Amino acid sequence: MKAAWQWVLALGVAAASVGVAPQDVRASPSMRALQGQVESSMRIKGSLDIGTDGRVVAVRLDREGAIPAGVVTFVKDAVARWEFEPTVRDGQSVAITTPMTLRLIGKTLDDGGSRVEIRHASFVEYDQNDPTIVARERGSVPTFPVRRVGREAAADVFLLIQVGRDGKVRNALAEQVNLRVLVPPREVASTRAAFADSATQAVRDWQFRVPTQGPRAARDTWVVRFPVRFAPPADRNAPRWEPYLPGPRNTAPWLAPETQSVAPDALDDGVYLAGEQTGPQLKTVLDQG
Repeated sequence: MKAAWQWVLALGVAAASVGVAPQDVRASPSMRALQGQVESSMRIKGSLDIGTDGRVVAVRLDREGAIPAGVVTFVKDAVARWEFEPTVRDGQSVAITTPMTLRLIGKTLDDGGSRVEIRHASFVEYDQNDPTIVARERGSVPTFPVRRVGREAAADVFLLIQVGRDGKVRNALAEQVNLRVLVPPREVASTRAAFADSATQAVRDWQFRVPTQGPRAARDTWVVRFPVRFAPPADRNAPRWEPYLPGPRNTAPWLAPETQSVAPDALDDGVYLAGEQTGPQLKTVLDQG
């Protein structure tokens, strides 16, 4: 495999200022076409206060000082206009506070401009000790596929995993593979396949703890999302733009159709139930790009 192509991200403080460019390299026409598919992603965490009528009362962003001012304004203005289904307890609508994780996408347009959008929002927080959810107990770490991709490649693999009542994996599928380092166009598919194979092979021997309490405890199987990151260690909670080449979405025949579009990389590291809506229900339709 030839040397991988690194990225440099040029970011302005305005909400719509995002650009990605190759570093110290003259791109061929085919490589330029591939670069045109690159997106820049930022994950922002925080919390919301939601009133009894389902309207947002307050927006708080974690590490706000580390987020470009224009992005802060864009996010707060957008989220402040959201509406949720009112939360009802004991027959009464109640005000709540909920955690929030947003996935922002920045894309350079053909005309030289750029666009930022909120691609996905999650209002659940992974708790390893919650007895009502699926949690990973043990299993081997996926092996970096050096022989197939070399040492310079990097990727995030977002898995769908079907877990049985015994906590063992019945099925596993790479739902999406996002490359963190750009490789020559002819090697993109094989590089994605190498990372996907390594991740899915490793998780087949994993052991999960299945729900023992709550409405999910009686099921025979559960489907969860789990990210495997083949990239240098980083502070996953730090809000910053990260360029990547998004991969195609794959579907699993053992996952029922989801009522709401889900961006796998919007979730934090952890195990998340798929195929159902959890947390406050957002009525506002996000721009999915």
